[in-house]
Amino acid sequence: MTDQKTADIAVPDVSVPGGSAPDETSEIVVAGSGKPGGFIPPREPKYEWGIAVRTVTDLLNDGSHPESPEGSLLILKDATGEIVRVGYAPEANNTPVYLVEFPGGKLVGCLEEEIAPVLGVRSAAPGRM
Repeated sequence: MTDQKTADIAVPDVSVPGGSAPDETSEIVVAGSGKPGGFIPPREPKYEWGIAVRTVTDLLNDGSHPESPEGSLLILKDATGEIVRVGYAPEANNTPVYLVEFPGGKLVGCLEEEIAPVLGVRSAAPGRM
């Protein structure tokens, strides 16, 4: 086993039986190396679960909401709801996604640009508005 250097990080050379031929090289992408395809860490969410939010635009079904046809109106602009869970969308560069419960128990996944806190923005202290 030999060590190859990639972006100042030692990466062991590992041969896999039945893998590529010894003369072929594969590129290793290191996070932060400026090359596309590296790991992108999740972005810190702006909002916490449990806070009241309002929609800043009409929310349309992008095909991910199974109870409504694609393109149909899910929630009107200025509707209020509560964030019940915060997750991440790995297919969208680990963008925070907020599961918001609206009146009538309707649950919709929202992006940060689609919602705003009812009482203002979050302060620097966790758990405080």
